[in-house]
Amino acid sequence: MREAQRAFEAALDIQRNALCHEPFSVPLLFSTATSLLNLAYLYNCRGLYATATIVLKEAASFQAKGIGKCHTALLSTLGSLADCYAKCGEYSASLTCFEDIISRLEKSDLSSNFRRTCLTTQKKRSLAIIHYKMSRIYQKQNDYDAARRKLKVSSTFISELGDPDLLTRVQKEIVHVENTMKWNELNWL
Repeated sequence: MREAQRAFEAALDIQRNALCHEPFSVPLLFSTATSLLNLAYLYNCRGLYATATIVLKEAASFQAKGIGKCHTALLSTLGSLADCYAKCGEYSASLTCFEDIISRLEKSDLSSNFRRTCLTTQKKRSLAIIHYKMSRIYQKQNDYDAARRKLKVSSTFISELGDPDLLTRVQKEIVHVENTMKWNELNWL
């Protein structure tokens, strides 16, 4: 891992130097972002989540300049960033990042003259997963009402996808959250 880290850091030095001379080169921006993503992966594997978030933010910045703000590669990077924030315990930053992804997904549909009912299967699955992940973060913050809302949104997308196994798991999670809410209400008495 350490050798790989050194190799990616050496590649980044070369790429950053080249970007000084060609700051708008799309292939160079994309390759620099890819090196950063590989480096972030190594940091993530080593449990260095705070460092990984810094690297992922930089990678996202290069991707946005090179391939656009709604490209699936950038949305995937933002998803990794949100996950790293959650691992660091920076829940509000994670939620903000997930909201940004949702906004970009919806914005890309509006610019293509789609409506929510015309979302692709891939986008519905992505939105279902994002809302589910957000519910988990809200549960860590003891905000069970928000968690339940996010699970219900996730459930709606999963119903539209027609995945009964996944729907059953999310519905069980909703029941768990509702039971926790009832338990917390009883504890206040």
